[in-house]
Amino acid sequence: MKAQGPGLKRRMPAFIWKTFRLLFFIEISYLILYPFLSKLSTSLMSRTDILDLTVQWIPKRPTLENYRMVTVLLDYWEYLYSTVFVTLITTLIQLAACVLAAYGLARFKFKGRGLLFFLVIFTLVVPPQTYAISTYMEFRFFDLFGLGSLLGLEPVSLVGSPWPVYIMSMGCMGIKNGMLIFILRQFFRNLPNEIEEAAFIDGAGIFRTFFHVMLPNALNAIATVFVFSFVWNWNNYEDASLYMNNVKLMTTQMANLTMVLSSGMGGATVVDPTELTLAMSATGVLVMLPLIIFFIVAQRFFVEGIERTGLTGM
Repeated sequence: MKAQGPGLKRRMPAFIWKTFRLLFFIEISYLILYPFLSKLSTSLMSRTDILDLTVQWIPKRPTLENYRMVTVLLDYWEYLYSTVFVTLITTLIQLAACVLAAYGLARFKFKGRGLLFFLVIFTLVVPPQTYAISTYMEFRFFDLFGLGSLLGLEPVSLVGSPWPVYIMSMGCMGIKNGMLIFILRQFFRNLPNEIEEAAFIDGAGIFRTFFHVMLPNALNAIATVFVFSFVWNWNNYEDASLYMNNVKLMTTQMANLTMVLSSGMGGATVVDPTELTLAMSATGVLVMLPLIIFFIVAQRFFVEGIERTGLTGM
């Protein structure tokens, strides 16, 4: 027994630390998952369940009627296709622009590089509401570099279409572009210079080195940025409501849920609060479900990218 005493004392601190760490992660996971689990539970309840004070999490009469109603009233499948299409195109454009900008800031030395990178980071602290009106007017009366006026053409309005978001993504002014460029720049900076030098010795130029050497080594970082960009653009209600009010997007449809339900229920001016709660919970689950599936599929690449982009060492 005396021989086992010191070993037991050494194991106790490790056991206490593992127990504390487990309880801590359980608590954090609960805080993160609570909104989704709450909406999921409510969406499966019937009208009787939600009025029953004894029902907290598990409904006594579970039903999928809320999902059927919301799917029909919101034209869910049509809006889902449109949202996925617009989000995917925006993400790919944003990803291409950020990769090029980050590679230039990381691997090329030129005057003003530090100032330019400072301005990239500065975009993260500038509220987009400060320049929303001027940006809106630019797209409302769009004239590319004034060329249309020189040719005698009238300005065109891009508001009501996805083009404003596409153009901003091309110019590295999309949602949270500064963060995406920062992540990719950190990764490209950590790549050894010998990779580029070996490619130059073999006769490869700048573009060939970038596309055939650097990009294949940056796939994990690109996967991380792709996941971030897709999720942020999916939930980007501000740009959707400001520039794409005529595009069928799930974020704007959910924001107008009360009006949609009113028109779908015979044009009633007042919607039953109970039905509205059930419908909003079902809609929230349907909006989050594609993102959950997307993250499950991309989880392995996302975790590997986080480990290799230098984010853990910041």
